[in-house]
Amino acid sequence: MRRIKDGSRETLTRRRFMATAAATGIGSAGMPVLGEVKQADQTGVHQTLDCAAPVIRSVDVLVCGGGPAGCAAAIYAARAGAKTMLIENLPFLGGVWTAVGVSHFIQGRGRGGFNTELHQRLPVHQVFGRNIYVIEDMKALLDKLMDEAGVRTQLHTRAIAVSKDGGRLQGVFTASKSGVEFIEARVVIDSTGDGDIAAAAGCEYDMGRTFDGKTQPVTLFGTIGGYRGEPAKGRPLVEILERGGWRPSYPPVTLFPQPGQPGIFRLMATQFYGLDGTDVRHLTRAEIQGREEIRKCVEVFKEHGGDDWKDAFLIETGPAIGVRETRRIRGRYTLTWEDLDRGARFEDGITEVSSGSNIHPVDNPYEDPPSGLPARPKFSVRPYEIPYRCLLAADVDNLLLAGRCISGDCYALGSYRLTGNVVRTGEAAGLAGAMATQQRVSPADLDGKALVMRLTEMRGEAG
Repeated sequence: MRRIKDGSRETLTRRRFMATAAATGIGSAGMPVLGEVKQADQTGVHQTLDCAAPVIRSVDVLVCGGGPAGCAAAIYAARAGAKTMLIENLPFLGGVWTAVGVSHFIQGRGRGGFNTELHQRLPVHQVFGRNIYVIEDMKALLDKLMDEAGVRTQLHTRAIAVSKDGGRLQGVFTASKSGVEFIEARVVIDSTGDGDIAAAAGCEYDMGRTFDGKTQPVTLFGTIGGYRGEPAKGRPLVEILERGGWRPSYPPVTLFPQPGQPGIFRLMATQFYGLDGTDVRHLTRAEIQGREEIRKCVEVFKEHGGDDWKDAFLIETGPAIGVRETRRIRGRYTLTWEDLDRGARFEDGITEVSSGSNIHPVDNPYEDPPSGLPARPKFSVRPYEIPYRCLLAADVDNLLLAGRCISGDCYALGSYRLTGNVVRTGEAAGLAGAMATQQRVSPADLDGKALVMRLTEMRGEAG
């Protein structure tokens, strides 16, 4: 486990900003923000660089990251009346739903709120007990939902640093084709998955298991065409690969269909171990290796899979690798395995979770795992609640967390990271951000019971 106080590669301070605020009229869109960015040079020595960027927008709630949690957060903030902006590094929304290619809802059916809305507005098909959808349908629906809610969406935009005044964020610096810019916000929601904003703000966080720091593996999907068989998973697919002398890095190989697109399937056949999902060098290596392995799998299927596979071909890989576990930001409460095991209930419980802890093995299945490690706890849990306090960054007053970077231990993460659950954290964070700006209080000062009551109403679960 790594406990890091300032884990950011770039941290922006407010010293020069405060010194020039009166003269420059900061707070009005278009005026420059000045600050200092600390970054490590090639020798590892930190150097301080001047940074200046125009304020391109001032909003109530800024959501950073457009995956399942971020989309839910932006929509709920906007529907609650907040002036809301959502920034996403990729050219489309959806994150794990679209870019990674996990084309099925996990723990989403029957949850109410945004989960139910997606199920109602997307054609969804049952395969392997999963709710499968077409990825391009999801992209289009998310664009439409943002427009309907009045969310200002900006794609191709990465948050690179924050501007901080004491215990509060003033906003976020972004980099894009338009250069380095600044977005001023009263509340910031970190839904990056990796807790990038919180890390840049100097928040403490944990990564990996408590006893060895290992995290769950990452996975790259592929899309294939020309397959004439039925959806398949596990041993039948592995046997084909073994006949061709190939051993997949993910033994439970799975083919997920794309409904309405005959012969088109998502192929899950890779996992890469011992990687840090916040290290670009590790991610680069996994992306390259993943593409090689997926191509090899398709070649072997085509040669050794019989008539069902003879016309198969690889359409694409990626476009982004799927990361299951990185930073868990320290919050006002840390959800633990003990909470899950006892079915914990909280006055500020923002959602009930009934899913077990879906923890993928951290060690390569073809290698002998280290001996003498503590046993992994059981996977089944009692229904439990996630308290709102897990969404409140401990070190920054106006920073909310949504998605898998909320405050919890590695075993709790294995449960709440499933997409149906992260959507619920996004709904709560978005509504809390809107309520905090309207009441002119810090998110930590909101009445937790009042938040839960209003959240229940917005989800359509009242009464």
